[in-house]
Amino acid sequence: MLNKVRRDTIRIMAIILMGLTSSCSLVDLRNTVQDKAADLFVAQTITMPVLSTPRPTQTVTASPTTQTTATADVSPTETIATTAPFYTPEALFTDISLYAESSEDFLQMEGDITIPDGTTVSPREMFVKSWRLQNMGNLIWTKNYRVVIAYTNPFGAPQTTSAIFIQPTELIDFSISSWGPRLYNVRKGGTADLVLPLQAPETPGEYRVEFFMINEADEIVTPRFWIYFNVEQTPEQAAATQTAIALASQTPDLTSTPTPEPTISVPAYDWSGEWIFRDPFDDIALNPVRGWLTQNGTEVKGFFYDTDNEPVIIEGTVQQDGRVLEGKFAWPWQNRAAPFVWRMIASRNQFYSVSENGQLAFGSICGSRNGMPFPDHCALPRGD
Repeated sequence: MLNKVRRDTIRIMAIILMGLTSSCSLVDLRNTVQDKAADLFVAQTITMPVLSTPRPTQTVTASPTTQTTATADVSPTETIATTAPFYTPEALFTDISLYAESSEDFLQMEGDITIPDGTTVSPREMFVKSWRLQNMGNLIWTKNYRVVIAYTNPFGAPQTTSAIFIQPTELIDFSISSWGPRLYNVRKGGTADLVLPLQAPETPGEYRVEFFMINEADEIVTPRFWIYFNVEQTPEQAAATQTAIALASQTPDLTSTPTPEPTISVPAYDWSGEWIFRDPFDDIALNPVRGWLTQNGTEVKGFFYDTDNEPVIIEGTVQQDGRVLEGKFAWPWQNRAAPFVWRMIASRNQFYSVSENGQLAFGSICGSRNGMPFPDHCALPRGD
């Protein structure tokens, strides 16, 4: 291409020289120079050869971005299945010093119907305390009155409970149907028996516990009343005490060979202790309430307070090495009782209700203790 430019340049110069020597006009010379000069600036189209290997294409990589999680909108009619939370009912403390004495509500003690002063009971024994009281004030006693254990509570029982009044009777015991008919109102000047199920302390000794009655206005119905009793020492407790005294008085022998620890055996099924029960007077809900049981041989007695803070008595007999408990429960002022079959789980800290179809129903009770929740199934059919 450069050679061609040189040839054209030389040709133009030759023409110019020829024009200088010839008779050509200046106009012709100018036109010729313009045409040849224009050829030097003609745009040349160049065709590039096709590559045998295609050019690699660039792959665009998406940069990472935060993914937004969509939240599903739940309509008001949609039901989401969840596990009901379990909670342990708290033992609330009632400070009796915060209550004022009523100026028109009074009582008069007429006598101890059960557990007179100085009575001896066994550790953790179930019993009913009954006081005969007369309404000496100007107000009617109702089912909304409460009984409070003052200052300290050594019993297996709540500190504050509903005041249960029944018709006066001497034939009362810790058993269903032994209580007289319940009185929901005690008129002015009327007499009634105030009854309270209790579990004796486990520690032997002498006890004097005071009680107060609180009316609907949160005032103390004076005067106070009490229970005075002794808890005997069992033979096992006496033997353990003597052994402890003997060991404490001995001088240790540093040359003796330590006795190997005995093999820990699996404890037997024992229903005694404080439990959390499902309130049976509900078809569906798992309402936890506090209760207490005492096992003596094959016999089991106990009670719990329902969600209305009223006592329910339990009577039963153990079966199958103590794992199964069969019996009945009821409000003790009624003549009807509901039968039950409970089966303790191998952990010894839970039990469920045994039913024909394994369904939870009115009257079904399951329970737990030692901080455990209710079992996964409150009711199961018969069989392991």
